[in-house]
Amino acid sequence: MNALTQTKLAANTLLTLTKTSTKTTSVAVTLLLTLLTACGGGGGGDDSSPAPTPAATPVATTPVTTTPTTPTTPTTPTTPETPTEPETPTEPATSIDDLVVDADFDLQATFTLAIDVGLDSTQRGYFSLCDQYEQNGADIKVNFESCLLRGALDEGSLTEGLLVANHQQNLVAVVWFYDGSDPVYEMWSYDQESDEQRLTIN
Repeated sequence: MNALTQTKLAANTLLTLTKTSTKTTSVAVTLLLTLLTACGGGGGGDDSSPAPTPAATPVATTPVTTTPTTPTTPTTPTTPETPTEPETPTEPATSIDDLVVDADFDLQATFTLAIDVGLDSTQRGYFSLCDQYEQNGADIKVNFESCLLRGALDEGSLTEGLLVANHQQNLVAVVWFYDGSDPVYEMWSYDQESDEQRLTIN
């Protein structure tokens, strides 16, 4: 029994009982409350009557208007492009046999720098060759922690052959003396045109 049927039945019973007596009315109200509580107030399982559906709201429609189109001029057909052959990608080198090396490249990671210091001095002196320095006009600041070669002069002379890495293209040589006189600076750069790299101070 659904809730609507229960409510109608209870109302009819209440109406009938109020006409008969007051004592019967209290019994009827108790019976009505028991009936509603026992059935759970409705809304359950075998309700066969469909729930009422809300009324549909009408949707406003806008009238469709059409604009006349202007006739288009026919386009001339374009000539199809001739397909081009796709470029074949170059395969990356996967082994040493696949490497292509320029004929002028000798695959050396270092070069030999011939150092020749020949000063006309009997003062005790010291030679340093470094790759980290800053030059601002005549002022030169050398990082002596970056020196590739250090050595004492023998009566103003020093002769050495030094292996230098290919990336070290600019170096500074410093000759300084123990008597406190001004040091001698010599800037050196790699010479692409020469077969032999040489630093000479005299």
